[in-house]
Amino acid sequence: MDPTSLLDGARDLLLGGRCAACERPGGVLCGSCRDRLMVEAPLARRATRPQPCPPGLLPVWSCGGYTGSLRALLLAHKEHGRHQLTRPLGALLAESVTGLVGSATAPVGVPVGAPVVLVPVPSRPAAVRARGRDATRALVRAAARALGEAGVPATCAPLLATRSGVADQAGLDVDARAANLRGAFRVRAGPLGRLASGVPAVAGVVVCDDVVTTGATLLEAQRALLAVGVPVLGSATVAATARRVAGGGRRT
Repeated sequence: MDPTSLLDGARDLLLGGRCAACERPGGVLCGSCRDRLMVEAPLARRATRPQPCPPGLLPVWSCGGYTGSLRALLLAHKEHGRHQLTRPLGALLAESVTGLVGSATAPVGVPVGAPVVLVPVPSRPAAVRARGRDATRALVRAAARALGEAGVPATCAPLLATRSGVADQAGLDVDARAANLRGAFRVRAGPLGRLASGVPAVAGVVVCDDVVTTGATLLEAQRALLAVGVPVLGSATVAATARRVAGGGRRT
């Protein structure tokens, strides 16, 4: 068990924890909610298309809507430092990756057993400092471990970094998000070189994030990678935001 999980456990013991999904007293994720998530995720995973979908966005797979208990778990993990949720949420992200990879056309000439490379969407440095860690990268590392345990070779490669001037996306509409993220990411030469030297052939590269809303973030990450020749299959997230449309309806 890692130190952050031990800290979560101590906090629950001393202060009296509640399940982040159902709010019943106990650990940060009770056994019944954990079991339900693990059963429902493979059934709920699907291709997700933001509406309107940004032109050129490659396929995106998610494990459910950004509502209810799944939203509560993601917020607890990212905004409230509940590190014990990294492993179960990483397992859900791994399910999304599995769905995407299974639906994609395998690159020609790739040897059997070549790994899938998971690239986390980079967090803004200010957000990482405020939270004390990069929650998204931790989630992607957990997904890579879950895939490996399931017999799917995978590695987490933090190939992307943010450029200065990127604002928080919260509260921005579709057009503002796209403008805010245009040119926002760059490929890190060091990690890219280490990946190329250590993994000569890959089954594909998957951009990973916790939630897809408008698709602008995933599109910009995809663009930055493709611009330097990285073969991107698509993107995977834990959840997809349901968006309101005229007339009170909802779409994802």
